[in-house]
Order: sequence, then structure tokens, then C-alpha cells
Amino acid sequence: MVRTDVDWKYTTEPANDSGLSTVSGTYWPRGKMLGGSSALNGMMYIRGNRDDYDEWERLGNPGWGWNDVLKYFIKSEDNGNLEVIGSYGGKYHGVGGYQSVEYYGEPTVFNDILKQASMEAGFKQLLDFNGEEHIGYGRAQRTVEGATRCSTAKGFLNPIQNRKNLHIIKNAFVTSLYFESGTVVRGVNMIINNQYILRAIASKEVILSAGTVNTPHILMLSGIGRQEDLEPFGIPVRVELDVGKNLQDHVFVPVLFGIGKPLTDITEIRRETLVKLFDYTLRNRSAYIDDRLCDIMGFVNTKDSKAQFPNTQFMYLFIPREDFDTLDFFSGMGFNNNVLNSIRELIRKQDISATWVTNIDPKSRGRIRIKSSNPFHHPSITTGYFSNREDLITIREGIRIQQHLFNTAAFGRVQARLLNIDIPECKTWEYDSDDFWDCYIQHMSTTLYHPVGTAKMGPWSDPEAVVDPDLKVYGIERLRIVDASVMPTVTSGNTNAPTVMIAEKASDIIKKTYL
Repeated sequence: MVRTDVDWKYTTEPANDSGLSTVSGTYWPRGKMLGGSSALNGMMYIRGNRDDYDEWERLGNPGWGWNDVLKYFIKSEDNGNLEVIGSYGGKYHGVGGYQSVEYYGEPTVFNDILKQASMEAGFKQLLDFNGEEHIGYGRAQRTVEGATRCSTAKGFLNPIQNRKNLHIIKNAFVTSLYFESGTVVRGVNMIINNQYILRAIASKEVILSAGTVNTPHILMLSGIGRQEDLEPFGIPVRVELDVGKNLQDHVFVPVLFGIGKPLTDITEIRRETLVKLFDYTLRNRSAYIDDRLCDIMGFVNTKDSKAQFPNTQFMYLFIPREDFDTLDFFSGMGFNNNVLNSIRELIRKQDISATWVTNIDPKSRGRIRIKSSNPFHHPSITTGYFSNREDLITIREGIRIQQHLFNTAAFGRVQARLLNIDIPECKTWEYDSDDFWDCYIQHMSTTLYHPVGTAKMGPWSDPEAVVDPDLKVYGIERLRIVDASVMPTVTSGNTNAPTVMIAEKASDIIKKTYL
């Protein structure tokens, strides 16, 4: 937790230890992912497209259209690739911001084949996914600085950590908002190191930036939410708002293609990785460590080949033959042992391309509810995936496009072929039929960890709105929300860069309020 302008009131009272052993869990909150893996993002710098933000404005949020938010993307950016900076007349990118953005690593053999195949399949080649055009294939930039990750903590917080008006507390677990009176927020209550209670009092206002899962959780524990969600747990309702609704996420389905002609040697890869790791850690941190995730990606519209905006994103994970360590990745997604064993057998025989077919324009909605008044009890997450069948059809259409891509001559030269994962429930359907893929999608779909929308930004007339266009919570004084939960609709791509943009714009809104 990070706040400025606060008074710190400490107490030596031990925290209630009920549930303290369950702080880490198997869901998004508290820095954990499904399966307990560390929640590190893929560092892809994708803003989405202009219509994402124009739609926010059309939904009743003035000042959030593309022409308004572009300057905040540029403000935070320190772009390291001259060819991208200069594209489209240099009007889309900036240098000197806190967030380092550039290409990572060197092109690989698989990258080259993928690029050739996308050209052969008729996809437009894009230099910049964050410029004028949004449909095509190209190389994505990442939030990196040379060979190192540039997280928001490293980029934004580290350079200013010694400021006198900034106080940083680690291992702080926020339990609720602290109210001075009925609807006036004065601070937050938290527990430090699972042991001591701390209350931080704000002199002006509290900014809640706990994320799409934790933000509604904290709001509901504090009495902000729907009466039907709070009353069963004895939580008095301060303000009734549709907190926790409107949950959206990017669902993806992995589709595996075998590469019959080996592109790599796992023994040589491991040797090179050890050498690079030695150079990275003990010398100058300039060696690129291969991460298997290909930075060539594609955006298409499966419904309309002439559309300007995509509904599907393709990303690629290259798995060398006998690289069984990659199974940890699939295990972390929650796949069962039958699927994992099937993938293990496929990896044993050949190099593999695992294609992430992702629906980036979901129609389905989920919601988050509390399960207890105990802040250490994880909330209930109803994803709502495929509650609107159109989302399933979109992914099936994306799989068909990938079949076409891997049937090109470029992939034919390396003997690429579709691989069949053993899913007993889908054996009743004819292989490669639409019914088969519908079954496959429902058994193999998982999250790309892009949840948004549970504290929706919108006008007062919107019954689902939780915050106004200045990000202030309706009916509550001195409380603002600044994170991905305020997005009315999810952006068309990775959500890291848009969330940083929201924070940049919020900082201007707050400064204008008090200056």
C-alpha cells in the first residue's frame, strides 16, 4: 500500500489470527494466480484500440475518449525503439516517462516462420500495434528496460521512494475503509505482517487501488455494495451500489501444433540459458533470457474481414521438444492430470507451438461477492465465461483461422500439424467438427488474467455505475478508485498499459481538484 498525505496511527494490539494462515490463495488477490504461481504479467505493451476508449465516452464518461487518453499513454512512456517512435509522424509515442517500453530479445527461428506464415496467409504486417491500425500481425513491444523487467513498481515507485511526502509499507493487508461518519471516508484499516493492526488517516482523500478482485471485496466489507450481498453477513449498508458486477475478462484457449522438423535442441537451449543467466546475474544484466513467449502476435476480426477493430488476439508459446518445465505453465492454469499427461506425451515427441486464441471483445459478464465478513476469506468469483454463446463461437472462429495459418507453406516446410489433446468428454464428437471444438473450448478455456469492470465508471443514470468519470465513488465522500475495476468495458488487448493510463489521468484529475 502506498499513500501520501497521511497521518499514521499505530497500535500494538495483535491482529485477530482467524484465517491468517490463508492469506495466500489460489486466485487473483494477494499476488497469487491459479495454482499458486507468482502473478507476473507477460509485459506486453498493448493499449487496445481507439474505439475501446471512444466506447467509454459513448457510455457517458466525458474525457475518456481516445483523443483524451492518448496523451496519458504518451506521458508515462519511455519508448526505446526509434522506428516505433517515428511511425505515423511520431504522434503516438513518447520518451522520458517512467515506463520503459521496447522490444525484448532477438528474433528466433520460430518468430521468422510465424512472420512468413502470417504474410502468406494475407495478414497485414504492422510495425506498431498502438498506432493507426489495429488488425494484423507484428512484433509487440514490452515493458522492459534492456534485458530486465520494468514493472510499475520499478518504473514509477523506485525513482521517488525517498520523497519526504511518500511513505511505503510492505506486507500490508487492507481489511476495510475507515469512516469518520456515515459516508465520509477518513482512512483505511490494515494488518501488517499478519500481526499488528494499523490505521492510516488521510488528510484529503483515500485512493483505493486494490484491483478488480480486491477493490470490490474491500468496498463490500466496508458497507458499500448491494444489500442482498451484505446483509447475510451482518454488514450494514452505507451506500447501495452494484459493486462486484460487470466482471469481464479475456478468456483464451490453447491450441497445440506440432513441428515435425526440429527447430531447436533442448540440451543446447539449457546450456545457453545457463550461460546467459550467469552473465545476467553476475556481470551486467545485459543478457536476454529466453522466455518461450513469442513477441509476434496477431489481431483479427473473425466476424468481418473488413473491420477496423479486432475481436480476437493470437499469442504464441514455443515449446522445444522435451522441455517438460513448460508443463508448470499449464499446471498453473488449472488443467487436470489427464490433460497435463496428454501434453507431456506430445512434448516428448516434438517441438510445439501453443497458440493462445483469445476473445478480446467478450459479451459475457460475471460478478464478485463476499463469502464472509472476515476479510481473510476469499471472495466468490463467478466468471460468467460463455454465458453469452457468441464468445464461444468467436474463439472457435479464431481456431479455424489458426488452422489456416499453420497450413501455409511456411509451416509446411517444418511439417507443422494440429495436435489432439486427450479430452475424454469430447471423444463423442467427430474430430475437428464445430461440435468437437465447442466441447474442446469449454474444457480447455482459462483466464489470461485480465479481469476488469467490477467498480464500473459511468454516469449517475447508469444503474451499474460505482464511480463517476472523476473516479469518485457515488454517495461516498473522500474516496476515489484508481485501478482496472473502473473500466466500463475491457480493452482489446493486454490490460497493463491501459491501467497505467488510468492512473496517469487520475493523477491529473486529483491535482486539478486540489490546486
